[in-house]
Amino acid sequence: MKSNKKFLFLIFTIFVIATGTIGCIFNSNGIDFLPRQGEVISSGEADILQSKLSAYESQEHLENEEIQRLTEEIERIRDQNIPVDGNIAVVRLFGVLNQNNVLPITVQLRKLADDKDIGGVILWIDSPGGGVTTVTQIYDEIYRLRTRKPVVAYVGGIAASGGYYLTVACDKIVAKPDAVLGGIGVIYVHEDLTEYFKKHGIKIEVIKTGEEKDLGAPWRPLTDEDRENIRNNINESFNRFIYVVSRGRDLTIEEVLEYSDGNTWRGQQAVTYGFADRVGDLDTAIEELKTTVGLKSPEILFIQIDESGRVSNMNFESMRYQYEPSLYIQKR
Repeated sequence: MKSNKKFLFLIFTIFVIATGTIGCIFNSNGIDFLPRQGEVISSGEADILQSKLSAYESQEHLENEEIQRLTEEIERIRDQNIPVDGNIAVVRLFGVLNQNNVLPITVQLRKLADDKDIGGVILWIDSPGGGVTTVTQIYDEIYRLRTRKPVVAYVGGIAASGGYYLTVACDKIVAKPDAVLGGIGVIYVHEDLTEYFKKHGIKIEVIKTGEEKDLGAPWRPLTDEDRENIRNNINESFNRFIYVVSRGRDLTIEEVLEYSDGNTWRGQQAVTYGFADRVGDLDTAIEELKTTVGLKSPEILFIQIDESGRVSNMNFESMRYQYEPSLYIQKR
């Protein structure tokens, strides 16, 4: 009888010890899953772990080391999330560069130059160029901005002729592999409509103060002297083009002249020839600027200026097609 009592007492003691060891009821109230002040949760990992812990709450038993492991994992994720530490502006110059958009572009670039909250600028150029005087004015503004803060050019589509002229004002050039760059050269086109006017009975009467006042006008053909004057003007603009590319890309005049036949190149070719720094997408350009500026998690402001001079501020959602590999449109 005494033996049975001792045996029952031993069984009861083992049960009590076992219950105290593995029968711990998990309480997650002591673990804070909310981001601390200044933190930005940019990953879905924490949400997944939170779901796992919520599922464990419904269980009566949970090993202490599993609780500790999950807690440490959440702390690790927290440490990787970095608060916003600055601002970057992405300015997209879109379309033909002309007198309609030179002033809006100048205004925006000067605002960014003076804005102390903007650490750097991505100049997203998507332009085939434009008039010589317009391009050189915008170039001067970009170069002025560059003296105040880092500027990285990004070419996602085309930056040819005057469009490429602008890229060399920037610190770095990032281009997509299939982007079109280059077209170093200057062109002048004269339309001689004298035969058309005769055919349709159109008479043009010109009163001018000098012989060359209507140089290039379509109502008269070019003289040899006209051609020489135009050629001199083109060569002057071309020499300036060669110079700014040489200075911006740290190439010799001879190296630039070797590729200044008016041809364009794809992104990888431009990098190989020394006319761009690296291939990549908009994210690549942003990472390049983040490294230069020393920012880890900047907020990005999008600004677009089209060929009409219209300025529009764009949020991330409107630009997301640049970040996502593909978008799917489902018909209803």
